[in-house]
Amino acid sequence: MKLHRILSILGLVFGLQSAQAQLSGGNEHFIFNPVMINPSVAGMHHNQLRLGYDARWVGLNGAPQNAFLNYDRMFNGNTGWNVSVISDRLGPVSTISIANAFAFHVTVTDETKLSFGLKHHLTQSNLNLNRNNLLDPNDPLLSVDQNGIAVNNFDASIAFSNSEKFFVGLSYRNIIPQPRFRYVGANVEPILSMQGWYRQDFGDAALEAFTVVSASTNNPINTQIGVMGTFQNMVGIGLNFSPVQQVGVFTFIKLNDRFNVFYNYNLPISDISQASKQSHGIGLGYRFGNETLKGNSFFLQPTNESARTRLF
Repeated sequence: MKLHRILSILGLVFGLQSAQAQLSGGNEHFIFNPVMINPSVAGMHHNQLRLGYDARWVGLNGAPQNAFLNYDRMFNGNTGWNVSVISDRLGPVSTISIANAFAFHVTVTDETKLSFGLKHHLTQSNLNLNRNNLLDPNDPLLSVDQNGIAVNNFDASIAFSNSEKFFVGLSYRNIIPQPRFRYVGANVEPILSMQGWYRQDFGDAALEAFTVVSASTNNPINTQIGVMGTFQNMVGIGLNFSPVQQVGVFTFIKLNDRFNVFYNYNLPISDISQASKQSHGIGLGYRFGNETLKGNSFFLQPTNESARTRLF
Protein backbone atom coordinates (compact mmCIF):
# COMPACT_ATOMS: atom_id res chain seq x y z
CA MET A 1 0.00 0.00 0.00
CA LYS A 2 1.40 3.40 -0.98
CA LEU A 3 2.26 5.91 1.72
CA HIS A 4 -0.11 8.61 0.45
CA ARG A 5 -2.98 6.14 0.42
CA ILE A 6 -2.26 5.08 4.00
CA LEU A 7 -2.08 8.68 5.16
CA SER A 8 -5.36 9.44 3.38
CA ILE A 9 -7.05 6.57 5.19
CA LEU A 10 -5.62 7.67 8.53
CA GLY A 11 -6.77 11.23 7.87
CA LEU A 12 -10.29 9.95 7.22
CA VAL A 13 -10.19 7.81 10.35
CA PHE A 14 -9.11 10.72 12.54
CA GLY A 15 -11.73 12.96 10.98
CA LEU A 16 -14.39 10.37 11.75
CA GLN A 17 -12.95 9.94 15.24
CA SER A 18 -13.58 13.62 15.97
CA ALA A 19 -17.15 13.38 14.72
CA GLN A 20 -17.60 10.13 16.62
CA ALA A 21 -16.63 11.87 19.85
CA GLN A 22 -19.67 14.13 19.47
CA LEU A 23 -22.09 11.28 18.86
CA SER A 24 -21.16 7.96 20.37
CA GLY A 25 -19.15 9.10 23.37
CA GLY A 26 -21.72 11.64 24.47
CA ASN A 27 -24.87 12.40 22.55
CA GLU A 28 -25.73 8.76 21.98
CA HIS A 29 -25.99 8.07 25.72
CA PHE A 30 -27.07 11.52 26.89
CA ILE A 31 -30.53 10.61 28.18
CA PHE A 32 -29.17 7.46 29.87
CA ASN A 33 -25.87 8.87 31.17
CA PRO A 34 -25.77 12.70 30.93
CA VAL A 35 -22.58 13.07 33.00
CA MET A 36 -20.60 11.97 29.92
CA ILE A 37 -21.41 15.36 28.37
CA ASN A 38 -22.05 17.57 31.40
CA PRO A 39 -20.06 16.91 34.62
CA SER A 40 -22.50 19.13 36.55
CA VAL A 41 -24.72 16.03 36.72
CA ALA A 42 -22.19 14.25 38.97
CA GLY A 43 -23.95 13.04 42.11
CA MET A 44 -27.47 13.29 40.68
CA HIS A 45 -27.57 9.50 40.13
CA HIS A 46 -26.49 8.87 43.70
CA ASN A 47 -25.01 5.42 44.48
CA GLN A 48 -25.66 4.08 40.98
CA LEU A 49 -23.34 1.95 38.85
CA ARG A 50 -23.87 2.29 35.09
CA LEU A 51 -22.56 0.26 32.17
CA GLY A 52 -23.04 1.23 28.54
CA TYR A 53 -21.99 -0.02 25.11
CA ASP A 54 -22.55 1.52 21.68
CA ALA A 55 -21.73 -0.09 18.32
CA ARG A 56 -22.24 2.14 15.30
CA TRP A 57 -22.41 1.20 11.61
CA VAL A 58 -22.61 -2.54 12.33
CA GLY A 59 -21.03 -4.70 9.62
CA LEU A 60 -18.54 -2.06 8.50
CA ASN A 61 -14.90 -3.00 9.15
CA GLY A 62 -13.36 -0.69 11.74
CA ALA A 63 -16.71 0.88 12.67
CA PRO A 64 -16.90 2.96 15.89
CA GLN A 65 -17.40 1.20 19.21
CA ASN A 66 -17.76 2.87 22.59
CA ALA A 67 -18.13 1.44 26.10
CA PHE A 68 -18.19 2.97 29.57
CA LEU A 69 -18.48 1.98 33.22
CA ASN A 70 -19.09 4.58 35.92
CA TYR A 71 -20.10 5.03 39.54
CA ASP A 72 -21.89 8.07 40.93
CA ARG A 73 -22.05 9.40 44.49
CA MET A 74 -23.48 12.45 46.31
CA PHE A 75 -21.83 13.67 49.53
CA ASN A 76 -23.59 15.87 52.07
CA GLY A 77 -26.41 16.52 49.62
CA ASN A 78 -24.39 19.11 47.68
CA THR A 79 -21.11 17.61 46.41
CA GLY A 80 -21.21 15.07 43.59
CA TRP A 81 -18.50 12.70 42.36
CA ASN A 82 -18.54 10.44 39.31
CA VAL A 83 -15.71 8.13 38.23
CA SER A 84 -15.72 6.58 34.74
CA VAL A 85 -13.67 4.23 32.58
CA ILE A 86 -14.35 4.82 28.88
CA SER A 87 -13.17 2.79 25.90
CA ASP A 88 -13.37 3.94 22.26
CA ARG A 89 -12.34 2.20 19.07
CA LEU A 90 -12.47 3.41 15.47
CA GLY A 91 -10.53 1.71 12.71
CA PRO A 92 -6.90 1.25 13.78
CA VAL A 93 -7.26 3.71 16.70
CA SER A 94 -8.24 2.54 20.19
CA THR A 95 -8.55 4.83 23.22
CA ILE A 96 -8.97 4.26 26.95
CA SER A 97 -9.87 7.06 29.37
CA ILE A 98 -10.22 7.39 33.13
CA ALA A 99 -12.37 10.35 34.19
CA ASN A 100 -13.23 11.91 37.54
CA ALA A 101 -16.08 14.43 37.58
CA PHE A 102 -16.90 16.69 40.53
CA ALA A 103 -19.96 18.90 40.90
CA PHE A 104 -21.15 21.36 43.50
CA HIS A 105 -24.94 21.81 43.75
CA VAL A 106 -26.35 25.06 45.12
CA THR A 107 -29.99 25.05 46.23
CA VAL A 108 -31.80 27.96 44.57
CA THR A 109 -35.35 27.06 45.65
CA ASP A 110 -36.88 23.99 47.27
CA GLU A 111 -37.15 22.39 43.82
CA THR A 112 -34.29 23.83 41.76
CA LYS A 113 -30.50 23.66 41.89
CA LEU A 114 -27.64 25.50 40.20
CA SER A 115 -24.75 23.11 39.60
CA PHE A 116 -21.11 23.66 38.65
CA GLY A 117 -19.01 20.79 37.29
CA LEU A 118 -15.38 20.03 36.50
CA LYS A 119 -14.06 16.76 35.06
CA HIS A 120 -10.48 15.59 34.66
CA HIS A 121 -9.78 12.77 32.20
CA LEU A 122 -6.56 10.95 31.41
CA THR A 123 -6.61 9.43 27.91
CA GLN A 124 -4.25 7.01 26.18
CA SER A 125 -4.62 6.28 22.44
CA ASN A 126 -3.00 3.53 20.39
CA LEU A 127 -2.60 3.09 16.64
CA ASN A 128 -2.68 -0.55 15.54
CA LEU A 129 -1.99 -0.75 11.81
CA ASN A 130 -2.18 -4.54 11.70
CA ARG A 131 -5.80 -4.53 12.91
CA ASN A 132 -7.06 -2.95 9.69
CA ASN A 133 -4.42 -4.36 7.32
CA LEU A 134 -2.80 -0.96 6.82
CA LEU A 135 0.72 -2.18 7.58
CA ASP A 136 3.25 -1.74 4.78
CA PRO A 137 6.35 -3.83 5.66
CA ASN A 138 8.40 -1.89 3.10
CA ASP A 139 7.67 1.50 4.64
CA PRO A 140 9.88 2.29 7.69
CA LEU A 141 7.50 5.05 8.85
CA LEU A 142 4.51 2.71 9.03
CA SER A 143 6.14 -0.60 9.93
CA VAL A 144 5.28 -0.46 13.64
CA ASP A 145 2.29 0.47 15.77
CA GLN A 146 2.26 3.69 17.74
CA ASN A 147 1.42 4.42 21.35
CA GLY A 148 -0.16 7.83 21.71
CA ILE A 149 0.74 10.58 24.13
CA ALA A 150 -0.97 10.32 27.52
CA VAL A 151 -3.32 13.31 27.46
CA ASN A 152 -4.54 15.13 30.57
CA ASN A 153 -7.57 17.28 29.88
CA PHE A 154 -10.54 18.93 31.55
CA ASP A 155 -14.25 19.57 30.97
CA ALA A 156 -16.14 22.41 32.66
CA SER A 157 -19.90 22.89 32.88
CA ILE A 158 -22.85 24.60 34.50
CA ALA A 159 -26.48 23.49 34.83
CA PHE A 160 -29.80 24.68 36.22
CA SER A 161 -32.28 21.92 36.99
CA ASN A 162 -35.36 20.59 38.69
CA SER A 163 -35.02 16.81 38.89
CA GLU A 164 -38.77 16.36 38.38
CA LYS A 165 -39.23 18.85 35.57
CA PHE A 166 -36.32 20.31 33.57
CA PHE A 167 -32.57 20.57 32.99
CA VAL A 168 -30.59 23.23 31.10
CA GLY A 169 -26.84 22.76 30.77
CA LEU A 170 -23.76 24.18 29.06
CA SER A 171 -20.41 22.37 28.88
CA TYR A 172 -16.98 22.98 27.36
CA ARG A 173 -15.14 19.69 26.85
CA ASN A 174 -11.45 19.12 26.10
CA ILE A 175 -10.48 22.59 27.33
CA ILE A 176 -6.81 22.15 26.30
CA PRO A 177 -6.23 21.46 22.56
CA GLN A 178 -3.33 19.03 22.20
CA PRO A 179 -2.03 16.16 20.01
CA ARG A 180 -2.68 12.49 20.70
CA PHE A 181 0.18 11.06 18.60
CA ARG A 182 3.74 12.24 18.00
CA TYR A 183 3.92 11.51 14.27
CA VAL A 184 0.33 11.67 13.03
CA GLY A 185 -1.65 14.92 13.05
CA ALA A 186 -4.64 14.08 15.25
CA ASN A 187 -5.43 16.72 17.83
CA VAL A 188 -7.90 16.63 20.69
CA GLU A 189 -10.18 19.58 19.96
CA PRO A 190 -12.51 21.46 22.36
CA ILE A 191 -16.25 20.77 22.10
CA LEU A 192 -18.89 23.29 23.14
CA SER A 193 -22.21 21.68 23.98
CA MET A 194 -25.65 22.86 25.12
CA GLN A 195 -28.19 20.44 26.57
CA GLY A 196 -31.83 20.63 27.54
CA TRP A 197 -34.40 18.24 29.04
CA TYR A 198 -38.08 18.70 29.96
CA ARG A 199 -40.75 16.47 31.53
CA GLN A 200 -44.52 16.92 31.48
CA ASP A 201 -46.74 14.64 33.56
CA PHE A 202 -50.17 13.39 32.49
CA GLY A 203 -51.39 11.29 35.42
CA ASP A 204 -49.75 7.87 35.16
CA ALA A 205 -48.13 8.88 31.87
CA ALA A 206 -45.45 11.47 31.13
CA LEU A 207 -43.55 12.96 28.23
CA GLU A 208 -39.79 13.53 28.42
CA ALA A 209 -37.98 15.47 25.67
CA PHE A 210 -34.30 16.37 25.26
CA THR A 211 -31.92 18.09 22.89
CA VAL A 212 -28.12 18.26 22.59
CA VAL A 213 -26.28 20.74 20.35
CA SER A 214 -22.50 20.33 19.98
CA ALA A 215 -19.83 22.08 17.93
CA SER A 216 -16.03 21.98 17.70
CA THR A 217 -13.38 23.83 15.74
CA ASN A 218 -12.99 21.10 13.11
CA ASN A 219 -16.60 19.89 12.83
CA PRO A 220 -19.94 21.44 11.93
CA ILE A 221 -22.71 21.86 14.48
CA ASN A 222 -24.28 18.55 15.45
CA THR A 223 -27.81 18.42 16.84
CA GLN A 224 -29.69 15.56 18.45
CA ILE A 225 -33.29 15.74 19.60
CA GLY A 226 -35.44 13.10 21.25
CA VAL A 227 -38.83 12.55 22.83
CA MET A 228 -40.00 9.70 25.05
CA GLY A 229 -43.39 8.67 26.38
CA THR A 230 -43.39 6.94 29.79
CA PHE A 231 -45.99 5.00 31.76
CA GLN A 232 -46.08 4.69 35.57
CA ASN A 233 -42.37 5.62 35.60
CA MET A 234 -41.57 1.99 34.76
CA VAL A 235 -41.22 1.96 30.96
CA GLY A 236 -40.42 4.56 28.33
CA ILE A 237 -40.37 4.40 24.52
CA GLY A 238 -38.99 7.23 22.39
CA LEU A 239 -37.63 8.54 19.11
CA ASN A 240 -34.35 10.36 18.49
CA PHE A 241 -33.12 12.24 15.44
CA SER A 242 -29.84 13.82 14.32
CA PRO A 243 -30.16 15.82 11.07
CA VAL A 244 -28.08 14.34 8.23
CA GLN A 245 -26.75 11.71 10.66
CA GLN A 246 -29.33 9.20 11.91
CA VAL A 247 -32.83 8.46 13.12
CA GLY A 248 -33.60 5.95 15.84
CA VAL A 249 -35.83 4.48 18.52
CA PHE A 250 -34.97 3.82 22.16
CA THR A 251 -36.55 2.37 25.28
CA PHE A 252 -36.07 2.65 29.04
CA ILE A 253 -37.28 -0.16 31.33
CA LYS A 254 -37.15 0.17 35.11
CA LEU A 255 -37.25 -3.46 36.22
CA ASN A 256 -37.43 -2.45 39.89
CA ASP A 257 -36.30 0.37 42.21
CA ARG A 258 -32.66 -0.66 41.74
CA PHE A 259 -32.20 -1.91 38.20
CA ASN A 260 -32.99 -0.29 34.83
CA VAL A 261 -32.16 -1.05 31.20
CA PHE A 262 -31.70 1.25 28.21
CA TYR A 263 -31.63 0.28 24.52
CA ASN A 264 -31.18 2.45 21.42
CA TYR A 265 -31.40 1.47 17.74
CA ASN A 266 -30.27 3.98 15.10
CA LEU A 267 -30.58 3.91 11.34
CA PRO A 268 -27.89 5.99 9.58
CA ILE A 269 -29.31 8.44 7.04
CA SER A 270 -25.96 9.84 5.85
CA ASP A 271 -23.85 8.37 3.04
CA ILE A 272 -22.64 5.73 5.49
CA SER A 273 -26.07 4.06 5.06
CA GLN A 274 -24.76 2.59 1.79
CA ALA A 275 -22.36 0.45 3.85
CA SER A 276 -24.31 -0.07 7.11
CA LYS A 277 -27.99 0.11 8.03
CA GLN A 278 -27.84 -0.04 11.80
CA SER A 279 -26.27 1.12 15.06
CA HIS A 280 -27.03 -0.23 18.52
CA GLY A 281 -26.58 1.09 22.05
CA ILE A 282 -27.37 -0.59 25.37
CA GLY A 283 -27.08 0.59 28.95
CA LEU A 284 -27.54 -1.07 32.35
CA GLY A 285 -27.95 0.82 35.62
CA TYR A 286 -27.95 -0.56 39.18
CA ARG A 287 -28.47 1.41 42.40
CA PHE A 288 -26.81 0.34 45.65
CA GLY A 289 -27.89 1.04 49.22
CA ASN A 290 -31.28 1.34 50.89
CA GLU A 291 -32.23 4.89 49.91
CA THR A 292 -35.57 5.32 48.14
CA LEU A 293 -35.79 6.99 44.74
CA LYS A 294 -36.70 10.66 45.00
CA GLY A 295 -37.04 11.44 41.30
CA ASN A 296 -39.51 9.72 39.01
CA SER A 297 -37.93 10.64 35.68
CA PHE A 298 -35.58 8.36 33.79
CA PHE A 299 -33.20 11.20 32.96
CA LEU A 300 -32.41 12.20 36.57
CA GLN A 301 -32.93 9.71 39.37
CA PRO A 302 -31.54 11.28 42.56
CA THR A 303 -32.07 9.61 45.92
CA ASN A 304 -32.68 10.69 49.50
CA GLU A 305 -29.37 10.21 51.29
CA SER A 306 -29.36 8.36 54.56
CA ALA A 307 -25.64 9.02 55.21
CA ARG A 308 -24.28 12.55 55.63
CA THR A 309 -20.64 12.17 54.66
CA ARG A 310 -18.51 15.13 53.63
CA LEU A 311 -16.13 14.72 50.71
CA PHE A 312 -13.90 17.69 51.54
